[in-house]
Amino acid sequence: MGLKIFAVPEIRKTYDISKSYEWNYRHVPSVDLDVPETIPTIPCDWTYAGLPVASPFAVAAGPLLNSRWIEFYARRGFDILTYKTVRRSAQASYPLPNLVPVEPLPILDPGSIIHASASMIGAWAVSFGMPSRGPEVWREDVAVAKQSLGSGQILSVSVVATPVEGDDLTSISNDYADCAKWAFESGADVVELNFSCPNVSTRDGMLYTQADASKEVLSRIRDAVGDKPLLVKLGYMGGLDLARDWVELGEGLVQGLVMINCIGAKVQGLDSHAFFRGASRGIAGSAISGAVRRQVNMFQSIIRENQSKIKIIAVGGISSGKDVSDYLELDVEGVQIATAAMLDPLWAVKVKVKLKEANNTD
Repeated sequence: MGLKIFAVPEIRKTYDISKSYEWNYRHVPSVDLDVPETIPTIPCDWTYAGLPVASPFAVAAGPLLNSRWIEFYARRGFDILTYKTVRRSAQASYPLPNLVPVEPLPILDPGSIIHASASMIGAWAVSFGMPSRGPEVWREDVAVAKQSLGSGQILSVSVVATPVEGDDLTSISNDYADCAKWAFESGADVVELNFSCPNVSTRDGMLYTQADASKEVLSRIRDAVGDKPLLVKLGYMGGLDLARDWVELGEGLVQGLVMINCIGAKVQGLDSHAFFRGASRGIAGSAISGAVRRQVNMFQSIIRENQSKIKIIAVGGISSGKDVSDYLELDVEGVQIATAAMLDPLWAVKVKVKLKEANNTD
């Protein structure tokens, strides 16, 4: 696209990491705070999961706790809004700390050691455990979220199964299918199936590593929702075999693959937090940017080789306009932002300004 390089935007916090998930759920920043009068457009026929959108800029599921958070970011230049992962039953968040800054050194493989940081400098350890309101709450709230969006904006809802001891794959498949169907009935344009979470030990957290099981689950979901747009969120993959399996099994079952959902690492330091005592937690932000790029490149190579029509959505460590430009040149369909959006709610506006300037001077 011939886009120029420009600097990372200034940092500004929206989510209060010193407060609980419940507190942040209730305390959304003012919708009218710093809303720009004009948000630039980036002329192009953008799509997301095959649907037309005003831009490829998405907020990942993590920061969007409810409809008010979605409205907050929708008014600040993000055109694809992903409702935080929902379940068939209510589940509380893990206790504090849920987000703790870590040193932004590159993590290339799961199980690495990373050190806590006294300040936020681009990466953090994530420990929420995929909390959710019950469907009697989130289904109504999804409908409200949909109504808050404007022209060229779409709502994606992240869903996950909630397995209990003794559940077999059929039960898990039906759980995913029910949640996906409820999300579409409530107004979702797209459903993102979360097959990867490094902070839970149940089968849903690592489903993406089991190709045959994943295919069975996806087939059941597809039967339940018909031809509605589906995405699958995947975790880190170290080799080609599983990646090839996903390109093959995803074809015809989903519109796209979202990657990646953090990388698990053992966090050390700041011993006052029991969270760090040998525990492995998902790392998000700049520390995983290299691993994400490597995996996206691997998948795009396989897609070209197989002449597959499946699309890739990049997420993980995207923090600058150059990151966006690089991914768009790799032909991803969209980019999801989490950490950068939480630190600066006007991130999308600033990037759109720069992209427009770059295109006008080419």
